Amino acid sequence: MNIPNFISLFRIAAAPVMWLLIYCGYETAFTWLLTAAFFTDIIDGVIARKLKQVTKLGSVLDSYGDSLTIISGIAGLVKFNSHLLDVYLSFVMIVVSLHLIQLFLALWKYGKPSSFHTWSAKLGALAVGMFILVTLHFHFMPWLFYVTIAILIMDAIEESILVFMLPQWKNDVKGIYWILKQKKI
Repeated sequence: MNIPNFISLFRIAAAPVMWLLIYCGYETAFTWLLTAAFFTDIIDGVIARKLKQVTKLGSVLDSYGDSLTIISGIAGLVKFNSHLLDVYLSFVMIVVSLHLIQLFLALWKYGKPSSFHTWSAKLGALAVGMFILVTLHFHFMPWLFYVTIAILIMDAIEESILVFMLPQWKNDVKGIYWILKQKKI
């Protein structure tokens, strides 16, 4: 265990607390804990690289922390802004379906979820985090929603393609471009 792994564990441990806050209807406390979780998502990877403490365990913990934070954020967004689902549910279902397809492809091929950490996934997590936090702290912005949806669709497609490109499970893959570039070398 190292500092970045403990930071990832914070996000994992924060998830049940966020769900309790959602259940109890404590929107402000939930929003601030979610803000802290998203912030730690940004810093754990930076710290791991700076301290040269990048590990497979860290990648897995980061992936679980990312998933739990995003799922918690979406749950809180739905609880505290349920009226948005009436208009935008079809877009959300498309994104969820594409990401579930990618998950099932990885489970089928590797026997476990992927942990690619592609640039598109990082951009997608940043977009989702910004969208959720802006909506919870301020108000819903349709343009930010559509940009986030587009990025998440591109990410799901890229990671699905990567499952077919990579014969064995591999973590920390930058993306299709970098895999193709490596194959040319």
